[in-house]
Amino acid sequence: MLINELVLNNFRVFAGENRFDLTPRKRYGKTRPITLFGGLNGAGKTSILSGIRLALYGRASVGASVSQKRYEDYLSDSIHRGRNAERSCREAAVELSFTYAKLGVNSEFYVRRSWRRTKKSVKEALYISENGSPIKGLTYDQAQNFLNELIPIGVSDLFFFDGEKISELADDTGGHALEQSIKKLLGLDIVERLSGDLSVLSRNIAKKSSLRDIERRINEEQENLEGIREKVEALRQSISNLRIHRSELSMKQEAIERSLEEKGGHFSSSKKDVERQIDALTERKDQTVATIITFLSDAAPMALCGSFSTRLERTMDQDIETLVKNQELKSLAAYRTSLQTALKGEMEEGNIRKVDVAFSKLIEMAGADQAEPVHDITPSQASVVHSAFRQASDQTIQIRELFSVLDRIESELDDLGAALARAPEDSLIRTDFEDLQTIQKQLGGLDAQLEGLREQGRVEANKAVETARRLDKLYEEAARSSEQSRVLEYVGNATELLSEFVDKTAQEKIKDLQRMFAECFSRLARKDDLKLTIKVDPVTFNVDLLASDGKPVAKDELSAGEKQVFAISILEALAKTSGRQLPMIVDTPLGRLDSKHRAKLVEGYFPQASHQMVILSTDTEVDESFYRALSPDISRAYKLEYDSKTGATETFEGYFWQSRKAG
Repeated sequence: MLINELVLNNFRVFAGENRFDLTPRKRYGKTRPITLFGGLNGAGKTSILSGIRLALYGRASVGASVSQKRYEDYLSDSIHRGRNAERSCREAAVELSFTYAKLGVNSEFYVRRSWRRTKKSVKEALYISENGSPIKGLTYDQAQNFLNELIPIGVSDLFFFDGEKISELADDTGGHALEQSIKKLLGLDIVERLSGDLSVLSRNIAKKSSLRDIERRINEEQENLEGIREKVEALRQSISNLRIHRSELSMKQEAIERSLEEKGGHFSSSKKDVERQIDALTERKDQTVATIITFLSDAAPMALCGSFSTRLERTMDQDIETLVKNQELKSLAAYRTSLQTALKGEMEEGNIRKVDVAFSKLIEMAGADQAEPVHDITPSQASVVHSAFRQASDQTIQIRELFSVLDRIESELDDLGAALARAPEDSLIRTDFEDLQTIQKQLGGLDAQLEGLREQGRVEANKAVETARRLDKLYEEAARSSEQSRVLEYVGNATELLSEFVDKTAQEKIKDLQRMFAECFSRLARKDDLKLTIKVDPVTFNVDLLASDGKPVAKDELSAGEKQVFAISILEALAKTSGRQLPMIVDTPLGRLDSKHRAKLVEGYFPQASHQMVILSTDTEVDESFYRALSPDISRAYKLEYDSKTGATETFEGYFWQSRKAG
């Protein structure tokens, strides 16, 4: 992975749009991996790290068990508030563009997470594009899980960290965090889940295929075990502290939810809704097609001969006009005849002829330019033809609109099909969903009651263990007598192989981790005679410090600086052991180190820990001498300067003593 650009828009102390180019430059044939941010306390260095984590992980960047309400408060508080009330902002955004290799092919990703403050809450939006094209068909939760699958947050903790993270690791000698990190880095947590699923499958097959007598005994022992479980649960509820027990159940619930997220549970939860939407859209599509066909079977096809219909209508209008004139001429001729008859005896013949000549000229003038009609058609018949052509035009417009609706429906069906394709099979996550429902039902009023019932609880627990052992023997006996014993044997062999794979892989990686730590610590330690190694228990993952002679060394014997170097060495060793090519972002890494330890980190850690290193430092951590030592490996430097008058941070190119206003 290579981060190309970070954009902070009205985020915390950064007002307006602030762009930071983080791409390593190549000079004199050498790629310089370091981007250096300098700023006094409160200038926004931590906001750089927080902005990157927020862009990638959303609510998870704030904490593993943070509620939605707390997350919305965090987003609201992260919107920039300047000194000028008229410039107060209601919206903010963080943007991240980076290159990521999938299956050996580099892809350009762009992530924009924006949010705005409303009267009652905060509305958040997440946009992701790959190689310039938006990734379609994703809800917000699905888009977030896409990013989680791309760069798991558990892995990123080894690459994006601050001084507090270093301090916590320096003081912690437990193995739980190290165990989870190694398993996630190697994918061993997935292998362990597969092993558990195989065990469930083995028991189900054995039970279904066992002999009747064995099945009866299994049912009896299961009833006994269920009875014991109910007693133990009742005793547990009686003697457990309500708050502690709730906390334990909540942790289990969060673990299953994280497991569901890793498996694509958010995709599955909306699968039925997507299927219902597809069915509704398909029905709507069929109705739209039927309507189009109805129009095509009616007058609409006449619209294909538009010019012909125009000429025909014009000709019919002319024909109607001609027929009307002809009728008028006939009426004049008839009136002329009747007039001659009426005038006989009333006028002299000469005058009657003059009247007849006048009428003849009038009729001749009226019919002088009269053409013969093309169609012998009545006005009512012409009206029917006109109406048919208007109906064809109207139906053509409706057909265009229906085709537009049909295009939108098919586009929505394509997007829904893409979303449905991402959903995992229900069988892969059914167990997690069932476990989650069981835990949610258990979350309820639990009161502490009798301290003396603990012994009774241990007795019942021992009974449960003995019953479980008898059940295991019965399942083995059932498996031997089962028609599917060969399948069960394969399952057993696979389970043993997976268990052996987990153990051996963990042991090998622990060896690599121990070797990497020794190299890192020896490179960074100040005392030449301090040769520390670590020994990690492959079962408990507890960490022991060993001197060069192999004797244990208590962590309390180390100085504060040596503890810091120990923690940084652990992080670097884990990162290198993981085999992942991710950038490193370190916030205030030198605060508790003396000058010699700082010099070791400047010379032996920052230039070579990663292909891309972002350092967030104060002027006392990386001073002029350390800057000169780092300069051959620095691509670019930024100075962050907080202006108390405006309440915002200004960005300058260059470090403290060489900065200029960023353009």
